[in-house]
Amino acid sequence: MNLTNRKTILAIALLTIQISHAKNYNPPKNYCEEKNVTIKTESKSRYKYFFFRRTNHKKIKRIDKAVDQNGKIIIKIVMKSTEAGDQYLYKKFKRLVIIGNKIHQATAEIDQENGTLIIYNLCGEKISEQILNTGELYDKYRF
Repeated sequence: MNLTNRKTILAIALLTIQISHAKNYNPPKNYCEEKNVTIKTESKSRYKYFFFRRTNHKKIKRIDKAVDQNGKIIIKIVMKSTEAGDQYLYKKFKRLVIIGNKIHQATAEIDQENGTLIIYNLCGEKISEQILNTGELYDKYRF
């Protein structure tokens, strides 16, 4: 047998092996649709101090986490605000909400006209980003 015959026989053998593996191949299912994702919210507050005296103002940090069934954090956002008596003030409004099989992250600055809505799938991959009016975002996604 010469060298060209050996190469052709080897190529045919490899091709038949690949075809047999391709017939038995089952593509993996989309795990993002089957995931069980929940939102966990933490709230931390501490008083502000002025010349070593405690004031009535509080600093509040709100942490939203999208967590899957294994405890892995998919998305994490932090919203900082202040509470002065009966007022609740913040510069940036951030919120994480699960709607259907998608995770919506709403971010809006109070001084600006438009805010962003970022939509993720349940695996944490970004699907789309939309620019919406700040008032609409706040009305739809507020606590």
